[in-house]
Amino acid sequence: MWAVIGVWDIDPGLIETIRGQIPLMASSKTTYPGFVHGVWTMDAHAILAFTDEESARHYYDSVLEQGAVDRPGIRSIRWDVTEVGAESDTTGWTDRAGGRHTTPVPDPTG
Repeated sequence: MWAVIGVWDIDPGLIETIRGQIPLMASSKTTYPGFVHGVWTMDAHAILAFTDEESARHYYDSVLEQGAVDRPGIRSIRWDVTEVGAESDTTGWTDRAGGRHTTPVPDPTG
């Protein structure tokens, strides 16, 4: 799995406008090829997971082409594509190779 990560510095005067756009940001991603899961914070940071590197890079490039990474009052701090090392939820965790684990990882501190 691969992820696109975005972190922005947003002018305080724009933050409420951006927050109002979060539902559209989230709902409009579900049709992208390879899209698996996305999380958007209230200050518009985002992590979007894709099934493969090609899909992640396609989304990454399409956002750059739209000019949506840097806009007046919105400065990109980080816009990147990276391989996912693991993922977890309340039912367990999945390793990089795709193996699903339902038992917790032992605490290395004992």
